[in-house]
Amino acid sequence: MSSSSNPHHRSRIHKQAVILPGTEGSETMDNVAASVSFGRQVDISADTESVDTYHHHSFGKKSFHRPTFCHHCTEMLWGITKQGQTCEVCNFVSHERCLYNIVTPCSSVASDRIKDPVPHTWSDPVQARKKFCNVCRRRLDDSVVLRCEVCEYYAHLGCLDFVVSDCRKCASYVRNKDASNEQFKHHWREGNLPHNGKCALCKKTCGTTECLSSMKCNWCWTMAHAGCYMQLPQTCTFGALAEILMPQSCLSMPVTNAFVKGDLASKDLKANMMDNSSENRAKDDSETADGQLVKIYDGYLSLQKRNCKTISVPKDASIQQMIEAALRAYLIKDNAVYYYLSAVTETDGEITEKRLSDPDNLATLTKVSMGKAPSLFLRYEDKDTRRGTIKVFSSELNTSVPRPISINSHISVEEVIEMALHKFRIEDADPNDYSLWEVVLDKGVQERVMERYECPWPQLIKARRNSLKQMKQTRYYLRKNEQPTQERARMYVGNLPINLSEFKYKQIIQKMLDEESMFTSIDMVYAQYGSACVSFIDHEAAVKAYYILKDTTYEDKLLTVLFLPEIHLEMLPEDHCPLLVFVNTRSGGCQGIEVQDALRKMLNPHQVFDLDQGGPLPGLHVFSQLKEYKALICGGDGTVGWVLSCLDDIGQESVCSSPPIAVLPLGTGNDLSRVLKWGGGYQQGDDLYQMLQTVIEAEEVKLDRWTVVFEPEGKHTEIDNKSNSSNSSSGDDMPNLFVMNNYFGIGIDADLCLGFHNAREEKPEKFNNRVYNKIVYVRQGMQKLGRKTNCRELNKELKIEVDNKLLKLPTLEGILIMNISSWGSGADPWGSSDAQDEFQRSSHDDGMLEIIGLTGVMHLGQIQGSLRNGIRLAQASHIRIWMNSDMPVQVDGEPWMQLSGQVVVSRSALQATMLKKRKHRIARRNTEPAISGDTAAQRDQAKLVAVNSEEIAQI
Repeated sequence: MSSSSNPHHRSRIHKQAVILPGTEGSETMDNVAASVSFGRQVDISADTESVDTYHHHSFGKKSFHRPTFCHHCTEMLWGITKQGQTCEVCNFVSHERCLYNIVTPCSSVASDRIKDPVPHTWSDPVQARKKFCNVCRRRLDDSVVLRCEVCEYYAHLGCLDFVVSDCRKCASYVRNKDASNEQFKHHWREGNLPHNGKCALCKKTCGTTECLSSMKCNWCWTMAHAGCYMQLPQTCTFGALAEILMPQSCLSMPVTNAFVKGDLASKDLKANMMDNSSENRAKDDSETADGQLVKIYDGYLSLQKRNCKTISVPKDASIQQMIEAALRAYLIKDNAVYYYLSAVTETDGEITEKRLSDPDNLATLTKVSMGKAPSLFLRYEDKDTRRGTIKVFSSELNTSVPRPISINSHISVEEVIEMALHKFRIEDADPNDYSLWEVVLDKGVQERVMERYECPWPQLIKARRNSLKQMKQTRYYLRKNEQPTQERARMYVGNLPINLSEFKYKQIIQKMLDEESMFTSIDMVYAQYGSACVSFIDHEAAVKAYYILKDTTYEDKLLTVLFLPEIHLEMLPEDHCPLLVFVNTRSGGCQGIEVQDALRKMLNPHQVFDLDQGGPLPGLHVFSQLKEYKALICGGDGTVGWVLSCLDDIGQESVCSSPPIAVLPLGTGNDLSRVLKWGGGYQQGDDLYQMLQTVIEAEEVKLDRWTVVFEPEGKHTEIDNKSNSSNSSSGDDMPNLFVMNNYFGIGIDADLCLGFHNAREEKPEKFNNRVYNKIVYVRQGMQKLGRKTNCRELNKELKIEVDNKLLKLPTLEGILIMNISSWGSGADPWGSSDAQDEFQRSSHDDGMLEIIGLTGVMHLGQIQGSLRNGIRLAQASHIRIWMNSDMPVQVDGEPWMQLSGQVVVSRSALQATMLKKRKHRIARRNTEPAISGDTAAQRDQAKLVAVNSEEIAQI
């Protein structure tokens, strides 16, 4: 049923300015929306900024045989038959009383509501539970779908052609723009809200898992009903995370879609493309059982790629009915009289088509094709191909309304620019200062600068023959030539040989690239890591270089290549302290990937870095020019040590050499996280939004760090207090140097740790669960009970000197040297101290180490069960150990067998600044993130009230 043949649609449809989530204001011009696709002249005044328009749904009454909910108000449709209205194109379901209030545009015109299209970052094909497709609005439970990792846009594989490219614009830096007057708009996304989400306006529940409904801002996480969100302020304040979120206006990322994860061109999705939206719709129609499937192509390009849309129509359907069904399948909102169908025949590689006449019907076509489903072309009626109308957008003007430009086959780009300047009322501007950009919204955003001698209309006619959809998705932008679209593209290249000169690195990279992909300069070289950061002015050369390098190996190692964002300090607000996030996606089984996806949606994705892609170095390089920032490390104790060591090596070259660091525990032990009050481990479902708010309020503390030097037997090396990890050498005759943050063990503890490590190296796929890892630890200990080990009478094989005094040892099987008060997943071998003790209370910032003795595996179990403490031996700031035989050792959970020799433990000059979670009073359960933008002012007010209360109490 089309809009032209539905009298009920004409009488009941509501005139209202429709706003697409992600755009601002009510500036729409639906009359012009289809002009570029179909070429008809439109008599509309270009001076009109806001035009009352239809919402373009094709509604018809329908009976529902199962509980169904309104996509506007989220309430259930009640009745026996014909309970509500359904759009035949996009499946929007509505109460009849809600028709007058609908603000959600039909999927057929959704792309036309975007002012600045931004491509999505697609994940690998996944299965999503209790989610809905943002194109066809169908449930996704039984389908393989794609998900945008930045804005939570979901789509069936078959709906990919009609995806609206309105992802969050996370890097929008504009040169010479005043940061003090910068205002940000909400980026609204429809549906897929948490079921307990609350509307920010009416405070009622707006989340639902029954249909695609309600809105959520992808920046500040404000949620609202579809009828409420337009009444909220248009300005987005980024909510409770504004202080640590990196605003998009201070970031530039010129190359955005060249390296998108889930690149569709590299995936074999042909088999799954038949699972398209038109088939899904057909499955729910009552006529499908008695219908006939027909393959519809929209041009030569779709036929060449075998990318068709399958429609289901009755066996006696007329040509007119098939045209209407084909238009719905391709989401084309237009009158069916402007289209026709032609039968496609392929003979010896040649394609012939025959226009179908009105007397023909589906039964006749089926007989001709010998019972097979016929293949048809959907064509537009070319009555006059010499002239038409295109729409021109302007990215610089504060308007999303395109201007219609009437052109013909001889009008060039230069003339189009002159007419567009007149339409936008900037006649005084020099046309030579502007360019016309062609933008195609086909599986992303493809754009190019058109030459001034080109004629757009013949190109559009050719594109229409190849693909109706592609022509419909073509638009034009008027942009200034000096607009900073040519920001440099920065690329990180890792896994190169270490300790080479800058000239040598430049030579290696140039040899791998063609002359056309030459980079402009090398920004920074990190020789100790075998990495370099290079810059490109030509973005096409940068993309070409990326695809060459990412598949290149050097000395049997695959290079690590990724583009880096650039932070422009002049645009960063003074009260912002951005959060740099590192995620070890290999920690905690699959939890690392889950945490990374969640944090990229809560923050700017350009401030979240995957440690599996180049380690900590790319993130630290991007933030190296900031005077102040915080860091969040998502991983275990080993991950924290990895980031701190990297910060030691390159921190002196950064403006902020020691940023405060918080920890999100994803490892097995997470002892440092426990000491800093961040918990013993992340559990699926934990409130990460609340955790980020806690990071803002956390207090800064210091963490002592220690150098552990293993000297070969017969050598003697003095280590002073200025030692750090950069002094280590790879020579075989030099001592091995490590940095210790948590603890250092010799003997039975290290032996158990080594057994666990070997088991994990043998079968790493089994060690993806924190509980299973602890079970393996227990099993390792049980196996050593009652057995003679290499650690028996360890005191006879060791000699320990603390602060130049020889320590007398009792009978032991292990030694622990601890910097923090947590070991073995939360146990405290040192224990609490009282006034009568000869030893002080342990602390991670007192410049002292605690030396603890262990008598065996049973003793370890008692310590784990808090039944007994370790044997307190000493507290010291400098320790020297002589080992008479080979022994198992471990530093911060990294074990190995160490040859006999000497060990020197000395305090490092590099102290780490950590963030410790503050104790909070018991707060009520919050089911939605805070949406207020005045968080800093509220905290200042709270502090003032607290100070006044203390003064009153003293009086």
